[in-house]
Amino acid sequence: MRRLLLLLGVAVILFAASGFWESVVEIEKSFYSPEKGKSVAASKEVNATAERKPPDLSSMVDERVASFNQLIAILKERPYDVKREKNPFFDPSEAKNERSRLLARIGVNSEYGYTAAVTRDRIALKSLETKEHIYRFFVNLADSWTSMDDKALDAAIEKEIEYLRSIPMERFLKAYEGARPLKDAISQQIVKNYTELKMHTAFFGDFLEYLSSNPSLLHYRSLAAIFKLDEIIEKINDIELFAKINTYLRYLYLDMGRVLIFLLIMLLAWGAGFVVYYRLYAFLKRQILKKRDRIDEMLLANLDGIRRPLYLLVLAFGFELGLEVLLYPKPLAESTGILFYAVYLGIGAYIAMVIIDSLFFDYLIKHGELKNRQMRQELVNLVISILKITVVTIAIFMLLVKMGVNITGLLASLGIGGLAIALAAQNTLSNFFGLLKIIFDNSFSQGDWIETKDVEGTVVEIGFISTFIRTFDNALITVPNSTLANTPLKNWSKRTVGRRIKMYLGVTYGSKRENLTKALEEIRQMLVSHPGIATPQKIDRGLIRKQTRKEKKLISAEDKYGVKTTLLVYLDEFADSSVNILVYAFTETTKWEEWLAIKQDVLLKIWEILDRNGLEFAFPSESIYFDPDNVKESFETVANGDCQPSGR
Repeated sequence: MRRLLLLLGVAVILFAASGFWESVVEIEKSFYSPEKGKSVAASKEVNATAERKPPDLSSMVDERVASFNQLIAILKERPYDVKREKNPFFDPSEAKNERSRLLARIGVNSEYGYTAAVTRDRIALKSLETKEHIYRFFVNLADSWTSMDDKALDAAIEKEIEYLRSIPMERFLKAYEGARPLKDAISQQIVKNYTELKMHTAFFGDFLEYLSSNPSLLHYRSLAAIFKLDEIIEKINDIELFAKINTYLRYLYLDMGRVLIFLLIMLLAWGAGFVVYYRLYAFLKRQILKKRDRIDEMLLANLDGIRRPLYLLVLAFGFELGLEVLLYPKPLAESTGILFYAVYLGIGAYIAMVIIDSLFFDYLIKHGELKNRQMRQELVNLVISILKITVVTIAIFMLLVKMGVNITGLLASLGIGGLAIALAAQNTLSNFFGLLKIIFDNSFSQGDWIETKDVEGTVVEIGFISTFIRTFDNALITVPNSTLANTPLKNWSKRTVGRRIKMYLGVTYGSKRENLTKALEEIRQMLVSHPGIATPQKIDRGLIRKQTRKEKKLISAEDKYGVKTTLLVYLDEFADSSVNILVYAFTETTKWEEWLAIKQDVLLKIWEILDRNGLEFAFPSESIYFDPDNVKESFETVANGDCQPSGR
């Protein structure tokens, strides 16, 4: 168990989110650097003085073997990463200049007889050559490992081993031992250069020895070989008729065996897709519908969503296998492999998003299984969107890694360019933070009737950037979240009890005071006893107090939950044409249609009360009064003809 944990630790430390040459550098530091040797020696001393236990050399060997295996896996999976020139281990363009500089220094120092300086530069030059040999060897493996047989691999390994043997390590060791006690700059540089050369040669020698002992690690096995289709291809090509046809197909680099197997695979892939899309789907649907509970409905929704992606997945796999057979024994092109990898990633990401939708909507929302029943729909929508974006982002990063993009460098560049991106997308970011403000302030929710200075309607959806509002004339308006988050608005839906009825009733001045007083009292009693009118006696204040205590806030419960029970019936004013009565009350319902019905009933009852008390509704009117003496005098003047015209 301990050994397994050590191997896992090595894999995580060395190869998590790292490229090929970054892994080489880490392996050299972990197993071949002088610091590693010092730590091993220190552990030996501790073991010798304390518990007298030998170091666990077997676990160290296992760690190194695991490192080599992982290095080979990266080479096979991402050969393009091996061939990149810009890497932390060896840069061919810079190496050329460094080699010229070292050779020039060796020539000058040899001429003047500076033996120590010449030795320093010769060791540095050999270290540079060793790094180049390591680089060229791995690049050659990345290019040709799929077509390289054991004989060619042995020849390549033997060539590099001969190079390592040609390095005069004994002469360099004497120079190293002579320079160690000295403190001058050249001696210290000799020590450093020799240590680096020894680290490179030790790593390269161990890796070559391991690869020579395990050549099968680089054996290429296509899908055709895995399914033993190569043997079937050979048997088909041995048929006399097909052998004759192959003489013509050879110009197209094809043969009948591969063509027939390709067509057969495509037919089988289409048949398997048909079975998955129709037969398997129908069978699973029948099994689910036998019981049909909530979990089964979620499974059915998932089944409907992933039905087509699975069909495409089967077809894609069949087409990839068919191409493997058609190109056999050559492997698929790297770009083709990346294309299929992108298809598989896309299908997997789509299936994951279908499952996310089903989990949150079909189960949590549709069936109300949330622990917090008051959880807002837009918050769930936000979580769903974030999860989907996360799935897509992971798929994109996986594809970029497959394509050889250095994710670490990409993330670093994103960090550097983050300010520019933020400035360019400041409106988008402002709208996103407006969304967060709307959600956490709970100012309005989907389905609420809201009103601002410029827009009024029902909230359809609160998106990442904008909120969609359906107006009462059935137009759809898009409003940026930042605008709604920073604009005063009325939310007519945030009321539990109470939709206002407010009116002024005008009665004539000829009404008797006693009748008017009696009518006021009857109207008040009618409203108090009306089943649709809200009064304090009809409200469950215990529930409101319970909710208030749960929130642990010192707030007005009525204002928090929108509870209004005010009821007013008073003589309000003596107007020009009427004596006005104020009627002010709230209905228990907040729904518009029910409010209209209650208001109509109240109006009819008020009309009945006024009729019963001999009161009449007043309306705007104008009275004209005549002076009898003035009228008589005016008629006499007109009759005697004394009236003068008012103008010419």
